[in-house]
Amino acid sequence: MLDILIQYAPNWTEHTTWLVIVAFVFAFFVSYGMGANDSCNDWGPAVGAGTVKLYQAYILSGILNVAGAVLLGYKVVETLRTGIIEFNIFDVYAQYNETTNQYDTVDHCGNATLVGGWKAPDIMPGAPPVECAKYTSIDFMLTQTASLAGVAAFMILSSCYKIPVSATHAVVGASVATSFYIRGNVGIKWGEIISIVISWFISPVIAGIIAGGMYYIIKYSVLIRQDTFKWALRLCPVFMCFTLVVNLYACIYDGSKYLGLDKLNATEAFLISVAIGVAGWALLTFPLKNWLPNRAKRLYDKETIKMQKRLEAGKAPKSHKIKDMREPEVAENIKELPWYKYFWAYVPEDRLTKKVFNTLQIVSSSMLSFTHGANDTGNTISPLLAIWLCYESGYAFGNAETRDDTQLLLGYGSLAMIVGFVTLGHRTIKLLAHEMTVDMSPISGFCIEVGTAFTVLICVKLGIPISSTHCTVGAVVFVGMAKSTSEGVSFGTFRKICFFWLLCFPMSAAIGIGTTMILQQFL
Repeated sequence: MLDILIQYAPNWTEHTTWLVIVAFVFAFFVSYGMGANDSCNDWGPAVGAGTVKLYQAYILSGILNVAGAVLLGYKVVETLRTGIIEFNIFDVYAQYNETTNQYDTVDHCGNATLVGGWKAPDIMPGAPPVECAKYTSIDFMLTQTASLAGVAAFMILSSCYKIPVSATHAVVGASVATSFYIRGNVGIKWGEIISIVISWFISPVIAGIIAGGMYYIIKYSVLIRQDTFKWALRLCPVFMCFTLVVNLYACIYDGSKYLGLDKLNATEAFLISVAIGVAGWALLTFPLKNWLPNRAKRLYDKETIKMQKRLEAGKAPKSHKIKDMREPEVAENIKELPWYKYFWAYVPEDRLTKKVFNTLQIVSSSMLSFTHGANDTGNTISPLLAIWLCYESGYAFGNAETRDDTQLLLGYGSLAMIVGFVTLGHRTIKLLAHEMTVDMSPISGFCIEVGTAFTVLICVKLGIPISSTHCTVGAVVFVGMAKSTSEGVSFGTFRKICFFWLLCFPMSAAIGIGTTMILQQFL
């Protein structure tokens, strides 16, 4: 335990203003690093497939990340803020001593305990003193500030090396390490931490199975047909309906209290989701029946003209520089193979057919961007919110869901994420789009995003702070294998990513502990 000499009078946090400022700076860089890294999961496949341009991804990510964070982010904030450490180990009791006219630290206040907080008259000259109150000790603020430093350093370093890593992973590692340094093994919820860590290994497999299964459905229902464009147009409204129902149900059920969605039961949420999904199907089937093929043909013609100009200018088609990844071979009479061979056979994706899925990928990327804001912004704001509550009221673990400043802090984290995405995100996008799989198309991108969004949203509902990065990487690998076994997947790049994942815990923990040592010198 740190030996920090401080009198826990009702206004004791006035002496920690500098520490709160430092925490806000570190939190900004955590969110900056997440934007430069995690936000690329949302739009990397879409940018790589040519579905959206980079500047369009910046705009859409900014809007949807903020919306997801403000409307749903408070759920994951609560899990990370109170779910991995027994916060009562940081409780401190201060009792007024009438003899010395000062506040003495005591073991307990009995029944007269005032849990944190105070009102203005409590600290005005001449006001009656607070007899006894329970506060969150200053060393808790120190651990959380140092945790933010560890996460920020690791996230920005990984982004510079264009490696997609988990901010959730780093937050848990740094928080546990700094708490262990100050309080030892007391109060750490190892059972909760183990379940969270297990989810990081299970979630990419789940996301990969969903994404790979989705690609197999498209492969069998569209890609092996004789007229793939016609079948894509027939099934695109169905896929749109499915995407909307799954994602909207996850958003609506136990959804944002600010929109009143938390009052809907499971049946009501499902019926609303189905209604909107059917409306999307009907829109593409009837009023926009001609718009969908016309749009696909316009995009196809535009791409063809661009390719012709490159050839006329003597520019060779862009090739992959990754040595362990090559263009899959196409078998002869690919459309006449036995059905079971399509599980590993590479089926070429017709360029015009791919343009039909362009619209679907925009929707799926948008849904994923919303879920990213809902899940990952809480990683930054959980420590910062605890520090802010402690500074404002003296107690860090009050109910944060009903506070307006929680939403303001979520907005702060979202804006910092946007800055990081715009200034440094292109590096991680390049890896996800071009260095993990040989052909990032609107079809494969759509499957990756559906699998990731579905997995993340379900875990958000359960309050489990999983990593959207792990889900996206798992989905990319599984879809690449569903397209052509292992030919179109760079397992060398995947191994490099896994190596950084293993470094996440120890590096963020070491930086967090080092920062704790430095900050305690100023207390």
